[in-house]
Amino acid sequence: MSRIKDNQKDYIDKQVEERLRRAGEEKNISISFEHELSNSSYSPDGIRDKNDRLRFYEQFRIKMKNITGKTWRDFGKESKRIGYETLPFKQFTKNMQASLRHTNIVSPDSKLDVIRVANDYRVIGKYLAGVYYVIAYDISFSAYKH
Repeated sequence: MSRIKDNQKDYIDKQVEERLRRAGEEKNISISFEHELSNSSYSPDGIRDKNDRLRFYEQFRIKMKNITGKTWRDFGKESKRIGYETLPFKQFTKNMQASLRHTNIVSPDSKLDVIRVANDYRVIGKYLAGVYYVIAYDISFSAYKH
């Protein structure tokens, strides 16, 4: 039996990830918190002001309700202010990369989807097969270069 070289495996993983990404483009988006980080630096719990935190949760709920009524393809047609933008793993800060490595759905060659919840907050996740996996929250513009 032959062994797959690492670079071949990475190439195969990218192909599988892209197929999974496209598989659910025609059905409405589902949301999962299965891979959400518990690090308070990348969690709404890191929002110090109670009123700001409540405002975030309200806007987050509205945003999630809005996107679950759309397909990923339709959501992607929106501008990045309303829809999402896709960023490569390497564009995130070293601290964020270290936190992301603790999940089992992110690898150094992954692309992550960033959704703007409000002017001050972003949700960082990954879309696979019809499901948007919420991984982290950028609550202080510290997860990547804006």
